[in-house]
Amino acid sequence: MPVFSQSLETELDLLRSRVAELEMALAQNDGSVAGLRLAERVKELSALYRESYLADQERVSPDDYFFELVALLPGAWQHTNDACARILVNGRPYNTPNYRDTPWQQNCSIIVEGKEIGIVTVGYLSPHVKADEGPFLSEERSLLNEIGKRIGRYIERRQMETAHRFLTAIVESSENAIVSVTLDGVIQTWNAAAERIYGYNRREVVGKSLSTILTSEQYDEIIHLLRRTREGYNTEQYETTRFRKDGQVVHVSISLHPIIDVQGRAVGAVVTARDISDRRFFEATMRESDERLRNTFEQAAVGLAHVSLDGRYVRVNQKLCSIIGYEPSELLSMSVQQITHPDDFAAEQALMESMLAGKCTTYSVEKRAFRKDGSLVWVNRTVSLARDHSNHPKYFIAVIEDITQRKQAEQARIESEARYRDLFENSPISLWEQDFSGVKRAIDQLRAQGVTDFRSYFEQHTEAVQECLSRVKLLDFNRASIALYGATTREELLSSLDKFIPSSGYPFFINELVWIAEGRTAFTWEGVNRKLTGEQINIRLHWSVAPGHETTLDRVLVSIEKIDDAP
Repeated sequence: MPVFSQSLETELDLLRSRVAELEMALAQNDGSVAGLRLAERVKELSALYRESYLADQERVSPDDYFFELVALLPGAWQHTNDACARILVNGRPYNTPNYRDTPWQQNCSIIVEGKEIGIVTVGYLSPHVKADEGPFLSEERSLLNEIGKRIGRYIERRQMETAHRFLTAIVESSENAIVSVTLDGVIQTWNAAAERIYGYNRREVVGKSLSTILTSEQYDEIIHLLRRTREGYNTEQYETTRFRKDGQVVHVSISLHPIIDVQGRAVGAVVTARDISDRRFFEATMRESDERLRNTFEQAAVGLAHVSLDGRYVRVNQKLCSIIGYEPSELLSMSVQQITHPDDFAAEQALMESMLAGKCTTYSVEKRAFRKDGSLVWVNRTVSLARDHSNHPKYFIAVIEDITQRKQAEQARIESEARYRDLFENSPISLWEQDFSGVKRAIDQLRAQGVTDFRSYFEQHTEAVQECLSRVKLLDFNRASIALYGATTREELLSSLDKFIPSSGYPFFINELVWIAEGRTAFTWEGVNRKLTGEQINIRLHWSVAPGHETTLDRVLVSIEKIDDAP
């Protein structure tokens, strides 16, 4: 437990006992002047006890502390019912509800680390008989000064706790082992990284000598460095090895720094260790790195090439040769321009020049390339620039993927969409694309509200049917739709659906809503619609959700056929 918490608990116990003694004495008093003084003393000590209690509650926020403290201050003054108070901290006021500035006030500064950061004010709202300090008793001045001091100590303690939490968080989140030890080698603290690096948890080592986890040689080495630390020297990083709890060797870089007390004496040391095992492993495997890179380059599933700054191939892998159909020796005598379709080269040339000018660090381009047999292949080239140690351009690194199949699929999709659009526009039947997602959300909301019989509900709530009509979005329609509904322009149809459905057509739309509520994704009905001229027509409507949109209903295909003239 922190020292300041222990001292607060001690103070609380003393104040609690003293208040109890005074309350017993007051109960036996006969109302004399001494009794009145005693009563005032009880109020003062009660205020101090309450402040100590508030300050001791870790879960009480500073705002709550100040609000509760300022609320109890009037009760500690002689004329309780006429008193008001304010605590001003760093420009923020905490007032009793009745607070106002009056001529009858006492003030006390709040001092934190030697600086005035606020003020405590207690005052009366009306004049009273003169006492020791205006209308105030000398004990009230002492109490006010004590309250000011306690607020200062409370703020300092909160700041210290915050700083301690920050420091603890920094130490615990560090990737380096941070261990504090006495100058004779006894471990005082042990952070999470130390547990990870050395394998010992803090309960196993705190309070024990370093000799319990080090070899005799390693222990003698540390003790020698601690002697130097006693003299105020830092030990900069040096690399060594340590044994983990499980016996594994770990490579570490260690430094020692003295811990200095308030008198400037070294009383301990902080031993910081960074795990460099990965670096050592990296250094040990560097000799294998070049070979692995060569194998990766040669066996990659995509084409790889190094291209000189003037566009000639200087290194190629087997996958690129397979894509282009040339042997490596053939490609190494050629340039990028020689195998690029003439219509595509200018665009990539501009990108290469832009990269050399420092305007971009990488680019991707899709282009056509000639195979050795004269056929075309679509490739995606992603290019970056390799630089030397002086940051000067050295060569281009190109990653080449064969995207011929994707391009063919894209072209087939474009042609398919064109055919669909042609069929959609030129169909003799009225075709619509509509968004019913708003309708589905409305139905889901009704279901969440407990509606189960949707037919009865919609038949009894016309306004709900109208609301659902307004939620249908018209996305697209064909020429036959314009003719069927008597429009002259496409814009005339791009509005809400309700203008096409007369009140006599509501039962048919209610059927749609019920079927949607039942989860159906396709249905047909015959009923009444209305042209823009107001003329009613009998129609056969087929409603079907587009594949992939069954959950949201945000794309619905609707076909409408006029079956005869409306009566």
